[in-house]
Amino acid sequence: MKAITIFESQVQGILQTFKAADLYAIHLTSYHRGEECCNKQLISDIIEKDAVSGLTILSMFYTAAEKKAFQEKGHLVNIGNLIVLATYTALEIYLINKFKEYFSFRVAGASKINVSAVLDNLPHRSMDNIVELYKDILDIHLPEFEMDRIPVDPHSSFKPKSTWLGIKTIEKARHEIAHNGKSKNYKICLLPDVWDPFNFVRRWVMLFDANFDTLIYESRTSPMV
Repeated sequence: MKAITIFESQVQGILQTFKAADLYAIHLTSYHRGEECCNKQLISDIIEKDAVSGLTILSMFYTAAEKKAFQEKGHLVNIGNLIVLATYTALEIYLINKFKEYFSFRVAGASKINVSAVLDNLPHRSMDNIVELYKDILDIHLPEFEMDRIPVDPHSSFKPKSTWLGIKTIEKARHEIAHNGKSKNYKICLLPDVWDPFNFVRRWVMLFDANFDTLIYESRTSPMV
């Protein structure tokens, strides 16, 4: 199965988590405001269609009091932690599988090379290992693949100064969550704090796959490569 197919399957799983979190956020804000959760059409669209509410995408849909209360009580923090873990894992798995695809293509026909044995013994224990593999073997410099900034919530915690710093921000947050239960350096309070890095990774992978497939398989450069 292709790397991009596996990644897209994982993205769908993360989106389902977002949907569940979105429904929870809708009921949570209604409860906090002392209102009935009566927007049945919105709930139906979230469940039945490819939709999420503004509470997932923009923090402006929360009041200042809700932001403070939800942060203090951690209502959405643990869900956000799980989403960050899943997002980084999907990215790392994609890069490992994509490397295997490109390497297998490059050595196709080399009968003396046991491709499977080589791939099984390549180090990919961290993003730094993956970067070295791409650079040393494929001559692809991952940190230099820069994409146009995608729209983000101006009040979310995700504000990387470059594409690669965005990936490193997610990686660091993942490691802190995995080892300490929470991230000290990346603040997760509301759903937009995790929607932005998720959407960023999704966009990066789609662009990477399209541009480098053109380079590797067709020997053609693209506007981004």
